[in-house]
Amino acid sequence: MARQRTNEVSLEQGINRIVDGTHMEGSIRSEGSIRIDGSFKGDIHTAGRLVIGQSGRVEGRVDCMDCESEGLVLGELRVAGLLSLKASSRVDGEIQYGRMAVEAGAQIVGTCRLDGEGDLQVSPQEQATSAEDAQERYLQQSA
Repeated sequence: MARQRTNEVSLEQGINRIVDGTHMEGSIRSEGSIRIDGSFKGDIHTAGRLVIGQSGRVEGRVDCMDCESEGLVLGELRVAGLLSLKASSRVDGEIQYGRMAVEAGAQIVGTCRLDGEGDLQVSPQEQATSAEDAQERYLQQSA
């Protein structure tokens, strides 16, 4: 019986790593996941998940599906899915995200923007109604 070949890569084989003590500059484009425990300066674009370890440092522009950070990010961080900032993480720069989870102790210096936030258009009449509804709910809860 002939063996069938597949282009699929197991999770372990599909992780690109920059280990602690390694310093790289340039541009990374990957369909797989990336883990950085060393330092990287440049642009990262991955359709997968980016993990920045506690000793990891990324300087530049990052575009990824999901990101979990315990280290340092300097620059622009764009995450289409979930951005998870652990207690030891620090981000200096601009963050754009789909969803975000931040542990106590994580530091953000810069701006955070929910992806698609600029596309949301609300009429002044809707804003007034929403404010009145919120105030009414607050008064009901206080009573």
